[in-house]
Order: sequence, then structure tokens, then C-alpha cells
Amino acid sequence: MIVAIHQPQYLPWVPYCDKADRCDVFVYLDNVQYQKNGLQNRNQIMTATGASWLTVPVRASLSTTIAETRVADSRWRDKHIRTVEMSYSRAPYLNRFKEEVRPLLERDWELLADLNISVTEWMFENMGVKARRIRASELEVSGKADDLVINICLAVGANVYLSGQGARAYQNVKKFQEHGIELQYQEYRNQPYTQCHKELEFIPDLSALDLILNTGPSAREIMLAGRTEASLNPSAQVQITPGESK
Repeated sequence: MIVAIHQPQYLPWVPYCDKADRCDVFVYLDNVQYQKNGLQNRNQIMTATGASWLTVPVRASLSTTIAETRVADSRWRDKHIRTVEMSYSRAPYLNRFKEEVRPLLERDWELLADLNISVTEWMFENMGVKARRIRASELEVSGKADDLVINICLAVGANVYLSGQGARAYQNVKKFQEHGIELQYQEYRNQPYTQCHKELEFIPDLSALDLILNTGPSAREIMLAGRTEASLNPSAQVQITPGESK
């Protein structure tokens, strides 16, 4: 059984969806510390002038977990909805946002994790992701770093952990092997597709919302086109793309 684990993100990008699609169980890692200036409360979409951040304001301290992080106010909702609908007015599948995502964003969200997971579940549905999903906070596991990951793997009965490239530098391979868990590393290359602002060059590394609104039913095929076999060599040196999943 393959498991992948990742912090809940707001409007995550395509490799996030690809990682979930490669596994049997995908765990939302909501029981770890909230990361300021990360991707847990923001992501990028395409506008007429290029990539632009959509950020959800939050209240969090150094000891706040993602599951405990609260949305600061509701003013962001109208701004995000207005920005998406203006930026993607020429996108062929904008109605998917208006009919399905807009009602999600208009809810009175109190917790960031609930918002993130709700929107991500919509993305997974549109990308054909079938993995079983669960929150780490529901597993009643503890530990830090590798120990937490291993305990999650054991809790869900996984013998393969699909990790992000950024974790190669610090993971203790021997510790995973001692628990009967094989480490694999996601390999992914974002594929170009037609974006609605054709006057601009293709912009990669945006939220998967961009892919879905521009390509609709072809989104899954395009996601799969960027996939390569997961690497088993934990000692390989790789170059990490800014914002790449860990």
C-alpha cells in the first residue's frame, strides 16, 4: 500500500494532485505547525499581467497547528472570487468555478484546514484522484519529522511512502527500512497547456485551478503527461523548484 502525506494547501498546484493520484491513501498533514509565508494559505493564479497570489488571511502563532489555524476575516472571499472571475473570463470552463467553487468560497470558514481540504477535494474530483483521504489529526499519531511520517504510515498500514523531492536531504532511509517502509520520491515535470491569456507566455507552477478552468475534461490527461516513474535512489542530488512539495 502506498501512502503520500502533505500539509493542506489553499488551491494547490498540479504536482500536489499528481502525488495524491499515485497513492492508495493520501493523508492531509494537519497536525503540524502552521508555516508562515508558505503555501498553506496562498497560491498563484494567472491574471492579464502574469502570475498573482491569492492569500487567505489567518491568525496563527509559532505553536499553532494547521488544524488550529483560524481564518482572520471574511473580506478575502469577495476579492478572490472577483479576481478569479475577471482573470479567467475567457477560460472555457469558468462555469465550473462559478457553479462549484464559488459556493465553497462563499461559506463562513473558521478554520483554514477545512477551507483548504474542501477546495482540494473539488480539485481531486476534477482530476480523477481516487485515493482514500484522511486527516493526520484523525489518526491520533505523534512524533516529529521522520518519526511522525513513519507513525502515519504504520497507522494506515502502508509499506511504501511516496515523498516529495525536497525531503531527500534530511530523511533517514535506514529508519524507514527498519519499519518495513520503502521510500519513493515523486518525479514530476509540469506540462504546458493552452492558458486563457494567450498574449502571455505559458506560466507554470500555478494552482491546479488554472489547469482545470482552461482544459476541463483534459486536465487529468495533462496531469498524467508530466509524470515520470518515482525514484528509489535517496542519495541522488536534485534541484528543488521553489514551492515544491516536500
